[in-house]
Amino acid sequence: MKLYTKSGDRGTTSLFNGERVSKDNIRVTAYGTLDECNSALGVACSILSQEVRSPLASTSKHNLERLETLLNQLKYIQHRFFDLGAHLATPRVRSDESTLDKTRFEMEASNQLEEWIDELQERLPPLTTFILPGGHPAAAHLHLARTTARRAERISTALIEEEEVEDAAYVFLNRVSDYFFVAARYANHIFNIEDVTWHKLS
Repeated sequence: MKLYTKSGDRGTTSLFNGERVSKDNIRVTAYGTLDECNSALGVACSILSQEVRSPLASTSKHNLERLETLLNQLKYIQHRFFDLGAHLATPRVRSDESTLDKTRFEMEASNQLEEWIDELQERLPPLTTFILPGGHPAAAHLHLARTTARRAERISTALIEEEEVEDAAYVFLNRVSDYFFVAARYANHIFNIEDVTWHKLS
């Protein structure tokens, strides 16, 4: 099977239900932005995977456990992003029941994120000022994933208003950026790197 189909050579693409739309359709923009977010997340996962095999991790069981826990959480989110992408690619009011059932997004994923946010936050020092994206490369890419997730959320707002996205899916988009913020701080914490704090120009 060839990777290219040539069906998109005139500026259209297929949604999950087979409907053809322009590639600048807001729905395509929404799940395309989610794909960007997943790519940034993939970079963070690759960096952390290398760190798991590094001397730092091998000399500290505690560090190894923390790295593996964070990495497993991020991989879980990568899979949920695929679920969410299928949901966003499916018009809820123009698809048959079989297609809708295949692409439903459950609130369970957001509940899991909230549990992880609370757990990670308990292990971090209190935040007393604004912080800038940066620190460890994994943390910097998690901040990139955070801002890209926010963009996907903003784009999806129009779909929510048209009842084209289920509540659980939109909640996950909102919650995952909160998770990325905490996860970025936690990544810096694991590597004993301080958050990059904002200083007002005096």
